[in-house]
Amino acid sequence: MSRLSTRELLYLEDSSKIFEAIQKTCQHAMSECSDPQVKSLMQGMSSQHKQWIQSSASLVSKSGNMQ
Repeated sequence: MSRLSTRELLYLEDSSKIFEAIQKTCQHAMSECSDPQVKSLMQGMSSQHKQWIQSSASLVSKSGNMQ
């Protein structure tokens, strides 16, 4: 993997913050929702965003180790 530029690292950091906000919103919706289908959908979205957060953090970490 090539080294990420400062701009790319900042983009990943911003994206992670957005993913975290969406994940928190999904978790809140799950706690407020009574419909099992909607709750399941929100759970899936929350998990997906958590994976994206972890992937972004992994890329940033790998880039930091290469510098």
